[in-house]
Amino acid sequence: MNKRDLEKFKKLLYAEGKHFTEGIKSIERDTIEAANGDKSGEFSGFAEAGTDNNDRETALRLASGETQMLNAVADALQRIEDGTYGKCVDCEQNIPKMRLEVFPAAKRCVGCKEILEKEQNDYA
Repeated sequence: MNKRDLEKFKKLLYAEGKHFTEGIKSIERDTIEAANGDKSGEFSGFAEAGTDNNDRETALRLASGETQMLNAVADALQRIEDGTYGKCVDCEQNIPKMRLEVFPAAKRCVGCKEILEKEQNDYA
């Protein structure tokens, strides 16, 4: 991969990283605001308490997914620095640029990603 391509993907990754960071901050802010919404200390009912718990669990799942994606972006940026970006971590073949344009943090080619997903589904 040439230097110009690497710079293009680096910019894409930084933009994705910013997007995921803002998403995490938004989830945190919304969760804190929701938790502070009931200043009276009284629950208006068990159903509302259950809904609040469900909302918090959903927010945590969303934040976890955003964090995983942010980590994938950080890993991809490190691969750029290491000179291994654009190579599949399993078979070491080049990852097609079209795949990287759609998912710049990709660390596997489509074939190896399909094998990994099949293996994970076999254990589920």
